[in-house]
Amino acid sequence: MPTVSRRNTLRKERRKRPSRFFQKLFLSAFLIMMTTAAAGAVFLFGTQKGFELREWAAGTLLTTQHDYWAPYTLLPKEKLDELKKEIRQPIVVNSPAPERVDAKPVLASIPVKPRELVEIEEIEVDKGSYYFKGKLMYISDPNRVHLVVTKRKDRGDLLDEFAKKHNAIGIVNASGFYDPDGYGKGAKAYGVVISNGNILQSYNPKTGETALGITYDGKLVTGSYSAQELVKMGVRDAMSFRPQLIVNGKNLFANRPAKSWGIQPRTAVGQKADGTIVFLVIDGRQPGHSIGASMNDVAELLESRGVVTAMAMDGGSSSMMLHNGEAITKTSCPYYRGRFLPNAWAVY
Repeated sequence: MPTVSRRNTLRKERRKRPSRFFQKLFLSAFLIMMTTAAAGAVFLFGTQKGFELREWAAGTLLTTQHDYWAPYTLLPKEKLDELKKEIRQPIVVNSPAPERVDAKPVLASIPVKPRELVEIEEIEVDKGSYYFKGKLMYISDPNRVHLVVTKRKDRGDLLDEFAKKHNAIGIVNASGFYDPDGYGKGAKAYGVVISNGNILQSYNPKTGETALGITYDGKLVTGSYSAQELVKMGVRDAMSFRPQLIVNGKNLFANRPAKSWGIQPRTAVGQKADGTIVFLVIDGRQPGHSIGASMNDVAELLESRGVVTAMAMDGGSSSMMLHNGEAITKTSCPYYRGRFLPNAWAVY
């Protein structure tokens, strides 16, 4: 039978055991973390895949309100400057107002099915290292597409507010706007704003934005045009953003680095050769649903659908599409109704 002294010693040893267990557990966890961090550092800074991943991250950050984080990807200064130039000084190609496209004659003996004004296509793409989902909206009558503009002074409108005011069948976001730290209220757009032939805002070349307009006969034009030049070309509605995606049937991103613009939620507006207007919205920043797309992805997707003129709209948390008053894409904005916007492209 243990003595009193021996029993006291055993109690002390038992009290020490849990402490030693947690010490060993903590040490093991620390070693695992350090090993993982070292392996991650080797991957990011010692492999080509790691370098490409840092390029994607830098490009993505440079197209957000948090572009000041891009240097922390530790890319070489030359590469970072190259990415910045690609974003801030994109190639701009002026497209003249296209000639009217006449419909092909149809034999009287062949019944013709009337086209729906609006048709929706689901988009789901897996690129291997990332994936995205979204919607394409086809509008058969381009003359039913208009730029709607907020009349508020304190803030912009939500997409569903625009849709309700104009009884819009379909609608997507359009211009970018002053947005400090993601808290902008969308009251004032950047660049050109023309609505129903009225110049509401003239082009500011210092912003580097590019215009996209639709003429009175339903043709899309894009380029580095002033508001006055666009009106002289017969443009009814116009706004500004960047970059151009397809001009005169040429995919401007065909041989450009995808990483420069990163992966984000995207909105684009384009037109097919037969006059059909195309709205595209890609969801993003939502793991498990949709990460987002590169500009190359957007240009390739539109080109594959026969689009001959297209330009990117504001992206990120502004990207959203409504059909018959209901959201059919999933915004990355914390507020499910999206953001306050200065204007939008609407079908009515």
